Amino acid sequence: MKKIFYIIICALGSGIFLSSCKKDFLDLTPKDQISDPQFWKTTQDMELYVNGLYNVLPGWLLSGSGGNPLLDAGTDMALSVGLWLPNKNRLDGVVSIPSSGGGWSWTNVRNVNYFLENATRVPDGGLKEHYIGEAYFFRAWNYFDLLQKFGDLPIIKQTLTPDKKDDLYGARSSRTDVVNFIISDLELAVSKLKKKNEVPAQRISRDIASLFLSRVALYEGTWEKYHQTDAFKGTTNGDAFLNKAASAAKAVIDGGIYSLAAGNPNQVYYEIFNQINLGSNPEILMWRSYSMAQEITNQVWNWPNGSGYTQEMVQMYLCTDGLPISLSPLYKGENDIDLLIKNRDPRLVQSIMNPGDPVLINLKNDTTKYTLPMLGGAQNGPTGYESQKFRRPQMDPATGGNSGELAYIIFRYAEALLNYAEAKAELGQLTQADLDLTINKLRTRVGMPPMVLASIKTDPKWPDYGYSLSSALYEIRREREVELLSEGFRLNDLMRWRAHKLFVGVRPKGAFYTDAFKKAFPGLAIDPNNFLDPYKTTLTGANGGWGFKPDRNYLLPIPSNELTLNTSLKQNPGY
Repeated sequence: MKKIFYIIICALGSGIFLSSCKKDFLDLTPKDQISDPQFWKTTQDMELYVNGLYNVLPGWLLSGSGGNPLLDAGTDMALSVGLWLPNKNRLDGVVSIPSSGGGWSWTNVRNVNYFLENATRVPDGGLKEHYIGEAYFFRAWNYFDLLQKFGDLPIIKQTLTPDKKDDLYGARSSRTDVVNFIISDLELAVSKLKKKNEVPAQRISRDIASLFLSRVALYEGTWEKYHQTDAFKGTTNGDAFLNKAASAAKAVIDGGIYSLAAGNPNQVYYEIFNQINLGSNPEILMWRSYSMAQEITNQVWNWPNGSGYTQEMVQMYLCTDGLPISLSPLYKGENDIDLLIKNRDPRLVQSIMNPGDPVLINLKNDTTKYTLPMLGGAQNGPTGYESQKFRRPQMDPATGGNSGELAYIIFRYAEALLNYAEAKAELGQLTQADLDLTINKLRTRVGMPPMVLASIKTDPKWPDYGYSLSSALYEIRREREVELLSEGFRLNDLMRWRAHKLFVGVRPKGAFYTDAFKKAFPGLAIDPNNFLDPYKTTLTGANGGWGFKPDRNYLLPIPSNELTLNTSLKQNPGY
C-alpha cells in the first residue's frame, strides 16, 4: 500500500492532477486516496510530498516541445515569430474571456494546503520545520503567480471540500490583502528554512525565500504606487511593501553567502548563461539541470528559436564612458552590428550574436562562425539581433550532437542587488553607498564606470513612462533591463510600473537592413529608415503598434464558467 501511495504523490508532482477550477472545488480527489496510515510518519514522507511541489518552478522547454523562445519574447524588448504568443497577445490587447482554464487553477494551492494540514502528524525533529518552510514558500509562489494574472483573489488556507461552501463560493480579497498573505507565508518560510549549507543542494533555502519576498514586495510596492488612480489599484501607496522589499533584499546581501560571479569583463556575463553546471557559481541561488544521459534535455540548442532582440533594447545600453548613446561621442551608430557594439557596455556584445562568434564548436574544437542572422520564416529570428545569451555552442561529447543540457537559472544574486536599489530609490532613500553596494558592483564586473548619484546626466531619450522619475530611477530601470535581459522579468516590470505609455501605439523594430541582409533575405518588411519591421502588418493598435488597452489588459479575465459557478466572483475591469 505504501508503494502505491508514493506513486500517487509522484503523479501529483508531475502535474497529472492538474485540472480546472471546477474540478478543484467540486470534483475533488477523495482524501482516502492519500490516507495511507503509514504515511505522514517521518520527515522522509514529508520530503517525498514536497518534492512534487517543486515542479511549479520554471525551466526550459524539454526536447520535443518545439523550441525555446527568449524568455521576454513578445514584449517591447524581444520579438518572436510563431513560437511565443501569450506575451505578444497581452501587449497587443488580443485577450478574450476564456470559457474555462485561462490560468485560473487552484490545484497547486490545494496541494500545498493539504501538505500543511497533514505535516503536524509527523513527529518533531530532523528537517520537519524546514519542509514546512518549503511548503509556505510554494504556497506564496503559487499565489503570486495568480496575483500577477488576476489581481484580487480568494484567500484559501485549507483544502476545500463540498461542505465548505463559504470558501468554495467566497468573494475575492483585495490584492493588498492577498500580498500581505503572500508575504506572511514567506516570512514564515524564512523563519523555518535552513541556510544553503544546511540542506541538500537544489532545495529551497532561507536566502531564496528572502529573495523571492523582495521580488513580491517590490512588485506590489510599485504596482500600488503607480496604479493609485486606475481600476487596478490596491489600498495603499506602496511604501510599506517597498520597505519590505528593501529589507528582504538586504538580508540576502548581508548574509554573505552569495556574490557576483567574477572574471574577464569581456566574457564573464556571457559565461553565466552558457553553462551546464552552476553548482560552483557564487551568484546562483537556484538552478535547474538537464542531462543527455538521462534523456532530460531541453530545446535551447534549437537556435535561433524564432526570437530576437529589438532596436529599442539594444539602444538601452550605455557607451563605455558611462553615457547614453544620445550623449556619448563614442557612439558609432547602428547601421551595422559591428558598429553597434563598438564602445558599448560589454553586456551588449555578450548578449547578441556578432560576426565571428561561434555558432557550433565540434569535438575537434573546430568552430563554425556566425556571419549573418537567420531571417524570415517561423523558426528564424525576426529582428536581426539574435541572442548570444543562453547559447551553448559546444557539442555534447557523449553524442557528438548539439547539447541539450544548458542550465536554467531560477534565482540569482544580481536580482537582490537590483531589487534593493530600486526599492530604496522608489522610497526616496537612495544613497551613493546604496549604489556602490548594488548597481556599481554590476557595472564594475563588466568594466563600466560607476553611477554617481550627484552627477547623473539627463538622457533626452529616457523612456516615456507617462510620468517623470528621478534621474536615479531612470538609470536603475535601465540597469535592470540590461542586466536581466530576457530572464523573464520584462512583462511584469511593464505591468507593475504602469508603463503602457511606453509601448501603446508603438511598433518594435529590428536591425538595419544592410545590403548583405537584403541579398541573403530579400523582400523583408522595413520601416522608412530601413530598419527591419517584422510586426508591420501584425499589431492591432494605433499606427500599427501595440494595441494594449490600459483600462483592461493590466490583468487577465476570469473564465466565464467560474463566474457562473461562483456568483460572488466579479470579472476584472474592462472585460
